[in-house]
Amino acid sequence: MVQQDVRYIYVGLNGGNLTPAGADETWQRRYGDCKAKTALLLALLRELGVEAEPVLVNNSGTDDGMDQRLPSPRMFDHVLVRASIDGKIYWLDGTMPAVVPPTQEPVISYRWVLPLTRQGGGLERLGWAPASRPNEITLFEIDARAGFDKPARITNTTIKRGIEGLQQEVQFSVATPTQLLSAFRQNAIGNTWQTIEDVQWRYDAKAQASILTVVGTGAVDWDDDGDGVKSLALPGGGFNPPEKRIRAKEQDQALPFYNKPDFSCHVTTVRLPSTTRAEQWSHKDDINNRMFGRAYYRAFDIYDGSLRMIRGSRTEQTEVDASKAQHDNGRIAAFDNSMAWITYNPSGKNTDAQARSRVPTTTEIDWTGDNVPCLASGPDR
Repeated sequence: MVQQDVRYIYVGLNGGNLTPAGADETWQRRYGDCKAKTALLLALLRELGVEAEPVLVNNSGTDDGMDQRLPSPRMFDHVLVRASIDGKIYWLDGTMPAVVPPTQEPVISYRWVLPLTRQGGGLERLGWAPASRPNEITLFEIDARAGFDKPARITNTTIKRGIEGLQQEVQFSVATPTQLLSAFRQNAIGNTWQTIEDVQWRYDAKAQASILTVVGTGAVDWDDDGDGVKSLALPGGGFNPPEKRIRAKEQDQALPFYNKPDFSCHVTTVRLPSTTRAEQWSHKDDINNRMFGRAYYRAFDIYDGSLRMIRGSRTEQTEVDASKAQHDNGRIAAFDNSMAWITYNPSGKNTDAQARSRVPTTTEIDWTGDNVPCLASGPDR
């Protein structure tokens, strides 16, 4: 109710940037900022017998090292609610869209928070663990069964979580399907798309994900390598090499290096031209690596008339100590940053057609679910 029936409007005049409006006043106005929405939410929870407290946070992502700085109200730019229900902690944010339920972790990853209690208290550090689900998955299917020289049917699905997914929910939820189709036809047709036949969007509350699917046709940019050989760099398949982690001489060389939390996944499926055979196709090497506290994974597979690729990357550590960074600096030159090339050779024979593990297509599994195979299941190199 607080999310949906009270509009968010910042109130900063006459002390309003620090003092919240009362619950009754906010309900009568039907608008309020984060402070007002939190006050209203706390009042409702109190009447329901739910133990809850307001918690100050920093939404700008600059709370790293907050415990080492001088105290200041300016360190915080947002307030939300932490409630205890049946012995479990839940975070509630009245400023979020109504699709966001109470969660056991804040929607935004905070390092430090400041609970506001009657007895007072200090900063609390929140724990962190690598993301269990990708914050963004891009699914790209190229149906080239009609042949190398024919336009392919393309299906592109993006699954976005977190703030980016919620921004998309706010943007797309007010548009009709016809408006979405018209907008994509006006803005997306060009390099990839020749035609756009359908655009479907929905927000999956259970998966907490915005799901956008675009279907149409497009020309496939096959490279002609001579003697009938064709090659193609799959979208979303390559990795940029990580940057070297160094500091100026006058800085403390023992300090760790920061990694921004992230987990992305690209899945590309090519339905191979029906006149070709699986053994005539080959691809670049798989990748299973970890550097600077980040996992890099890529796998290919060829079977059932399709060539499949999956590429994932996840932050495993938010801080990398100086000695580890120095060690990985020496490994950058050997980092495999090859694009995800696939090659058709009419006279060749792929000697490595059997993948180490099966790679699913873009449609074989529910990619909004848990435990999607975007990372290696075995040990990293």
